[in-house]
Amino acid sequence: MMIKKLSLFFWLVLFPLITYASFIETTIGPAVANDATASYYNPAALMLLKNSQIIPQWTVGYFHTRFVGQSTLASTGNIKAGSSSSNTRYYSPTFYLGIPITDRVTAGLAVVTNSAHRNADESSILRYVQSNNTIQDYDVVPGLSIKINESLSIGGGINFSYANFNLRPITGFPGSNIVDSQNTNQSEGSGIGANAGVLLKLSPKTVMGFNYRTLTTYKLSGKSIYGNPRVVSNDYHYKMRTPARSIFSINHFFTDKFGLISTIQYIEWSTMTNVHVYGIASVSGTTPVILNGDIPDYLRNTWLFTLGNHYRITPKWILRVAGTYNQSAGNPHYQISNGDSISLGASTGYEINKTFTIDGSFSHVFIKNQNINIKGGRFLINGVNEGSRNTASLKLTVNI
Repeated sequence: MMIKKLSLFFWLVLFPLITYASFIETTIGPAVANDATASYYNPAALMLLKNSQIIPQWTVGYFHTRFVGQSTLASTGNIKAGSSSSNTRYYSPTFYLGIPITDRVTAGLAVVTNSAHRNADESSILRYVQSNNTIQDYDVVPGLSIKINESLSIGGGINFSYANFNLRPITGFPGSNIVDSQNTNQSEGSGIGANAGVLLKLSPKTVMGFNYRTLTTYKLSGKSIYGNPRVVSNDYHYKMRTPARSIFSINHFFTDKFGLISTIQYIEWSTMTNVHVYGIASVSGTTPVILNGDIPDYLRNTWLFTLGNHYRITPKWILRVAGTYNQSAGNPHYQISNGDSISLGASTGYEINKTFTIDGSFSHVFIKNQNINIKGGRFLINGVNEGSRNTASLKLTVNI
C-alpha cells in the first residue's frame, strides 16, 4: 500500500509542479522569449537582448481537485462511497539575468524556485490512497548564446537542481478497530540536466525558435517513519526523473502593433515508467518491517499546443492573450489523475520608463473530468475526478 501512495505522490505533486508555472511565460512562446527569461526557456534567444537586463518574477497558483465515487477494500469487499477533495498551492519566485558580453556573445542566468503544498481530505473515502505532500525545488541555470550570423543564434545551458520531498500518508484498516497511523517519508537530493536551443530570424517580423531540455535524474535520500508502532528507516532512498521536452515556437508580427505566436511542446513522460524505492518503514501485522518496491507509473508522452497574440495598445502598453490545449499524461487505471485541459490566459505590460517595465498575468485552466478505474492489490477505486486551476504572476523588467 505504501508503494501505491508513493506512486500517487509522484503523479499528484511532481506533475503539477513541472507543468504549472506562469502561463504566459511557459507556454505562449518560450522558445522565442525576447527578454532575460530566455536564460531558462531558450538560451539562444538571449541574443535578442540589446542591453543587460534583470527580471524578478513571482508566480502563485491554486489547484483544486474533487473525486466522486467509491473505494472498495479488496480483501473484505468493504465499500466506502462519497467524495474526496484536495487543494494544492504553488509558489514560484524566480530571477533572470541577461548580459551581452560582446556583439556576438550573451550570457544569462536563471534562478527558479518552486514550492507546492498539497492538502488532502484526511477523513475522505480516499484517505488511505491520497496524502498531504510538500515539495520544494530549486534550479540554477547558467546559459550562453552565440550569434552565428544576423539570422541564426545558438545557445545552451546547464540545469543544477535541488529538491526536497515530504510525503505524509495515512495508513489504516477500514472496518476494523485499529487506529489510523500517520507516516512521514522525507527525502532530498540533487540532479543535473541541460538544454540547448536555436533561434532563427526569418525576417524582421518573424522569429522561430527551438529548445530541447533533457531529463533530470534526482538522487534522493532521507528518512521514512511509520507511526504506530513507531518504525524508523534511515536508509530511505530512490532515483527519480523529470521528463525531457522539446519546444518549438514561432512569432510573427503582421503590423507594428499586432502579432501572433504559437508554441508546440512534446513532453516525454514515459521516461518516468519505473521508480525503485528502498527503505520504506512499515509493519506486517504488528511486526516492524523495512520494505523495498517498484513504482510503475504507466505515463504517456504528451503534446501541448498554444496559440496567442500580442497587441501594442500604445507605445507603452502591450496586451497578450493565449489559449493552450494540454494532454494529460496520467493513466486512470493506475493514478487518480485529471483529464486533458484547456488554459485561457492574459497578461499586460506597461513600460514605466526606459529602465522599468512591469507585467501582470492571470490564467484559468478548465480540466476535463477523468473516469477513474483502479484495480489495485488492496483497493478498487471507481469514480470521476474533476479539477480546476488558477495562476497569477507579476514580473518586473529592469534594463541596465
